[in-house]
Amino acid sequence: MGSNDAEDDGKPAPVRDFGTAIRMGLDLALALVEDADPSLDGMLRTLERHTTLWALDGVPIDDIQHAVHEGVKSGLAQLRDDAGPVLDCLLVVDLLDIMTSTVSRAYLTADRVTRGNAR
Repeated sequence: MGSNDAEDDGKPAPVRDFGTAIRMGLDLALALVEDADPSLDGMLRTLERHTTLWALDGVPIDDIQHAVHEGVKSGLAQLRDDAGPVLDCLLVVDLLDIMTSTVSRAYLTADRVTRGNAR
């Protein structure tokens, strides 16, 4: 994911582009492990925006969660290959917690909209 992807440019990827979710998972994994990426908030907003669109398009939440987790897994595998097994398990759990919460919140918001009782 390039720096333009994390910005809210109003042009999200096609709704069924799960490669976007996987790329975001990978980039978020790398950003949190390196703890130096100032665009983390932007990436989370992008993840939330895409999740909302996927939810409104009827994509099941578990498909979205699996795609994001696959991205994290790919990112962690890349880090392991590059630097050896130096990752903290608690960091991985925190990463998945943040991403799962972001996806779930966006999905529930979209579900409320489609049911006509948005808050």
